Amino acid sequence: MRPFIVIFKHEIFCLFISSSTYIASFYFLTLLGIGFHFFLQNFAYTDWILPPLSSLAIGLFFGSPALVPFLTMRSFAEERKLGTLETLLTTPIAPEIIVLGKWSACFFFFMKICVLAFIYPTILLFLYPEQGFNLGFSSIHYWIGCGLYLLIYGASFTAIGVFASIMTKNQMVAGMLSFTLITLYISLMAFSTSAKKANDENPKAGYDFFEQSLAPFTNGFDKLEQFSVGFIDLTTIFHQVIFTIFILILSSVQLNRLNK
Repeated sequence: MRPFIVIFKHEIFCLFISSSTYIASFYFLTLLGIGFHFFLQNFAYTDWILPPLSSLAIGLFFGSPALVPFLTMRSFAEERKLGTLETLLTTPIAPEIIVLGKWSACFFFFMKICVLAFIYPTILLFLYPEQGFNLGFSSIHYWIGCGLYLLIYGASFTAIGVFASIMTKNQMVAGMLSFTLITLYISLMAFSTSAKKANDENPKAGYDFFEQSLAPFTNGFDKLEQFSVGFIDLTTIFHQVIFTIFILILSSVQLNRLNK
């Protein structure tokens, strides 16, 4: 347990002193806040059926490909470039602990940014309690659902970012690879959702197999509607936990290969 804590603290410290992390977080939260402001201004004129709080979860979800690489790209790539990873691997610390410690730090920082993003509706609820109540910002189950949704998918996205970082010695390459993999994952989810709607209108025999095979990892958009209103889908949580563990295992295997 102690080696994990040491690695976790070191990675958190590196993230907190990294200028790129602060710059990315600042611009990301600023753009998210501006978007949230305009969304609330025009909310009455839209056909949005989900709670307004879910718009923040959607913004954080779709913004992950731009944010996560800045948190994860240096975790292994920088150490490989500087040659310090070889020194770390000679210590009596299992590669799995190293991967888990670095991923936990990135995941923690990602969730910290999510918490900061949800300060926007908190401020609005504090300054304008009546309007905030009408928008559903006082409903605890909305907060829990949206927060849990970001928690499980944030874990998956940061795991992908750590895996991308361990594959190369160049931070920029690691960042681009992480951006590409997360974007492909989200695109697969979007394609699955649109294909499902098209199949509901015009049933196709081949789609049923596709849906049954990949649905656990591609139905996130459908489940967002449930999470955003407080209905927690345990199956989605289980599948995302399994997917995150799988990516971390792949990262550990790659780290073991580098250690040989």
